[in-house]
Amino acid sequence: MNKIQTDTNIQFEGEPNKNGPLDFLGYPPCFLKDVFREGLNGVRDTYREETGIGLKSNIPPYCSNDPENIYSDIWKTSNIEDFPNTVASDGFDDLFRKKFIEKLVSKGYFKSVWNTALNEPFEKAGFRDPDGWYTVYAVIPFILFIDKNKLDGLPVPKRWSDLLEPDFRNKVIVCGVEGHPVDVPLLYLYKEHGEVGLRRLAANTRAIWHAAQIARTAGSSNPSGAAVYIQSLFFAQCCPRTDATSIVWPEDGAYTSPLYLLVKESRMKEMAVVTNYITGPELGHKCTQAGFLSLNPYVGNSLPENASFKWLGWDYIKSHDLVEMREHVKTIFISELEKTRKGGKQ
Repeated sequence: MNKIQTDTNIQFEGEPNKNGPLDFLGYPPCFLKDVFREGLNGVRDTYREETGIGLKSNIPPYCSNDPENIYSDIWKTSNIEDFPNTVASDGFDDLFRKKFIEKLVSKGYFKSVWNTALNEPFEKAGFRDPDGWYTVYAVIPFILFIDKNKLDGLPVPKRWSDLLEPDFRNKVIVCGVEGHPVDVPLLYLYKEHGEVGLRRLAANTRAIWHAAQIARTAGSSNPSGAAVYIQSLFFAQCCPRTDATSIVWPEDGAYTSPLYLLVKESRMKEMAVVTNYITGPELGHKCTQAGFLSLNPYVGNSLPENASFKWLGWDYIKSHDLVEMREHVKTIFISELEKTRKGGKQ
């Protein structure tokens, strides 16, 4: 999963194949880590007081790669006994690899913890795994973030496909870091418009910026900014220049990146204290405060009227290797962006 393992204040005992697997391995998004860790510390302490049993858990605190992370290749195991009893992760990461799905997920070792209706827009969009394997508990939404002063008479885009039109040449900035755009919007674009769509977006892209840089620049007089940013909702809401900017929720739905659980069916009862917290309203409300949206039906996400969401779809997810696809779409996009910058093929 390409994450860091290091000391945390969550109890961590043993290594793979020593003293059994971890009870819980958690990779929440960076901006949710502290809240996530604090809540699970409380859950762990209460569980220990009530049962006398400690949970073997690990939540790496950082957001970068570490080649010494003993859990980074946990997806490669073919033995379910080596796998943590519960894993919380985010994005279309290693646990969406086709090989992992074939080796462990499709064998029925994991079970969704949802036994109620989901928050209505997410139920409608198909976020519930029909096979009952994955549990999506929240999402990171991506929207269109507009700098009104840089549209230069262009109509405000209303759908994702609007950004593929020649009128938006050099008018778009995609969140990410130089050479590495955030892959989630590209995955959805590729599914719906193929390589042609990726190339058309790249031809219209002015730059790839960190989401924080977008928040600092949008709506300002900085000439390096763009008219339209593909941005996460959280960072769009961080921009202080609300008079000069606007958040446009695409008519065809916000792109979404999942926060999800994989829970061993054989250990669901023991892990309920953890999974009930992660999918429950307390963490759900905290998710909304951090720019994420909860699937818990008792959490109000304060969405715009008629807001909808795009989801890749479970059939699509399980029939493709999304990790390989992430690299594929980024390679196509960057290649075309470099051609555009050199004044080559448009």
